[in-house]
Amino acid sequence: GLCVFTEVPVNECVRLMAECDGLVIGSPVYYSGIAGTMKSFLDRFFYCGGGQLCAYKPVAGVVALRRSGGVDAFHQMNNYFNLANALIVPSFYWNAIHGMRPGEAQQDMEGIQIMENIGRNMAWMIKCIQAGPEHPQNEKESTNFIR
Repeated sequence: GLCVFTEVPVNECVRLMAECDGLVIGSPVYYSGIAGTMKSFLDRFFYCGGGQLCAYKPVAGVVALRRSGGVDAFHQMNNYFNLANALIVPSFYWNAIHGMRPGEAQQDMEGIQIMENIGRNMAWMIKCIQAGPEHPQNEKESTNFIR
């Protein structure tokens, strides 16, 4: 249940995930994908138990980019969430904001609206979950297809 690399913040984040109501992660886009450090973090976080703690919690991945590749990076983060039974918070467009230099993202008015919408939708989902019935109890069996 813990990452063997104790010098990285994975174990602390797993502990925090157990206590939180939702999760937003963000990454810059590099070569149409998430940053390597984010990929390494997510691999460790989801492998050592953080993914199980995401189940039935609202989650959102957001990306910051200069021009293109944001959709690929956004989907890359969502793959982790999908495999964890997490509740992916929707918005009215891809969860991306554009800018290259400091301060430029604040000029992307549509991107700002998307981020604000994600925040409102996440708050609403958290309230619904807190007011509603318990989530379903699903069991998973892993199968090795090599016989």
